[in-house]
Amino acid sequence: MDKVIIIGGSGASIVIGEAINHAKNKFNLEAEFVGLLNDAEDEEIRGFPVLGKLSDVSKFVAQGYKFLFTIYKMGGQPERIELFRSLNIPEENLFTFVHPLAFVSPSVHLSPGCVVMPNASISSGTKLGHCSLVMSNTSIGHDNDIKEHCFFTANSCLGSYLSIGIGVWVGMNATLRGKQTVGNYSAIGIGSVLVKDVPENQLWLGNPAKFHKNVSEKITM
Repeated sequence: MDKVIIIGGSGASIVIGEAINHAKNKFNLEAEFVGLLNDAEDEEIRGFPVLGKLSDVSKFVAQGYKFLFTIYKMGGQPERIELFRSLNIPEENLFTFVHPLAFVSPSVHLSPGCVVMPNASISSGTKLGHCSLVMSNTSIGHDNDIKEHCFFTANSCLGSYLSIGIGVWVGMNATLRGKQTVGNYSAIGIGSVLVKDVPENQLWLGNPAKFHKNVSEKITM
C-alpha cells in the first residue's frame, strides 16, 4: 500500500487526495492519501493532517512515502516549478494517480507524478510530462505533446496534435483547437476558445481567445 503525501494546501490538493481515498475505498486502489506538507499551516487542512514542512521531504522520502506536487498558480508557474525541483524528490517517490473512473488509452505515456481525475479522458499517443494534473471531466485528444507541470482544470477540452509547453495552465471549460502550440508558462482563461498559437508567458482570454496580458503582470481574475 503506497502512502501518499501531497505537497500543497486547500483546493486541488484536497480534491486529489479525496479522490485517491475514494479510489482506495470503492475500487481497492493500493494507495492512501495520508496528509500534506505545507509551510503555512501547522496542524490540519480540511481534516487532513499537515505532516510537516517542505524541508521535511527528505525524511519522508527515506521512509518510502510517495509524493504529489500541486502548488500551481496562474502567473506564478516558474517559481513553483523551481520550488519543486529544489526538493530533489526521486522519480521513484513520485506517485502517479489515474482514478478508476478515468479513461487513459494504453498508448498514452504518463510521466511520474501525473494525476488523471474521475471522468477525464486521454486519447492514444498523447505524452504527459512530469507532475501534470488532469482534473475531472477534462478531455485530451490524441497525439499531443504535453510538457511537465501543466494544469488542466475541470471540463477543459483539448484537440489533437497540440504542443503544450512547460507549466501551462488551462482554465475550466476552455477549448483548444488541434494542431496549436502553447508556449511555456502561458495560460488559457476560463471558457476561452483557442484557435491560434500562443507564445510563452502570455494569458489569452475569450472566444476566440486573444492576448490579454503577460503572465508576469498581476493576474486579478
